[in-house]
Amino acid sequence: MKKMKIGITDRLLEVGPFESELVSLGAEFVFLNSLEERDFRASDLADLDALLVWHAQITESTARHLKNCKLVVRYGIGYDQVDVAALTRAGIRFANNPSYCTEEVADTACAMILNGVRGVTRHDNLARHHGDAWQEHNLPTWRSGSRKVGLIGLGKIGIATALRLKAFGFDISAYDPYVEQGVWKSLGLNYVGKLEDILRTSDIVSLHCPLTEATAGMIDAEFLKRMKPDAILVNTGRGMLMQSLHTLELHMRANEEFRVFLDVLPVEPPGDDPLIAAWRRNEDWLSGRLVINPHNAYYSDASHVEQRKDAMETVRLALYDGVFRNTIRR
Repeated sequence: MKKMKIGITDRLLEVGPFESELVSLGAEFVFLNSLEERDFRASDLADLDALLVWHAQITESTARHLKNCKLVVRYGIGYDQVDVAALTRAGIRFANNPSYCTEEVADTACAMILNGVRGVTRHDNLARHHGDAWQEHNLPTWRSGSRKVGLIGLGKIGIATALRLKAFGFDISAYDPYVEQGVWKSLGLNYVGKLEDILRTSDIVSLHCPLTEATAGMIDAEFLKRMKPDAILVNTGRGMLMQSLHTLELHMRANEEFRVFLDVLPVEPPGDDPLIAAWRRNEDWLSGRLVINPHNAYYSDASHVEQRKDAMETVRLALYDGVFRNTIRR
């Protein structure tokens, strides 16, 4: 049997327990150890039977050197940094890792939504300065059963989020032009055919769509203006769905009850943007209204194991059984 060579772009530098089954089958791992394509050696790429991608960008530059490669696998769900069309032109199949971290991201989105509805973070900030009057300082909060949630994107994570939120009694609508209408009916959700309608009618808007040419920068001034002035915006999807932090700051300053919960940012880690500076200082005008997590909604002990195991199993099935799962073509 031919000895398979499997490349890993970045992050991993040695074989671990998750790669052990493939090693036992005689596979050899090649650690490219770079986020930059220009650092990949053509001689390393030419012999690979499969390539696993963490954070590195994969374009035509890499695809043309993968002379022997049968499959490229992204460790995560999103694959906006991979030029799938270039791989397809080179005769290489591409697969992502769609089942991993579904529960974790959905749980994070729900936690952010409930935080916004009940004002947990805002009241925590306020309570630090309370004196004798303790219970009397109540910010506006909502009852979940009286509020509408609008989900943008109804893939696996969007569906998992919807199912969790139903238990709290929210009125849930979803917008996704790529999902057939029957999905809404089976989930008991409200069908919304236009993005502007879900923005206009929702108290909470939660994004679960991929980053594509159509969705890049979709959270712009017009998007925000169409939302209710006291709405809650949650983004656990992709940071580049947001046009800019400056646009968000202008909207939050103009609408003092508008709240935002983010797991992702347009640039990570964030630089010295004025909104980030105000958030770091916990300025009064922003306190509790902007909550930022460091792009870790995907992570738990269980999801880390699932990510590594599932990616390796996708490679094993392709190279040793001729079964290609989770493939995407462009």
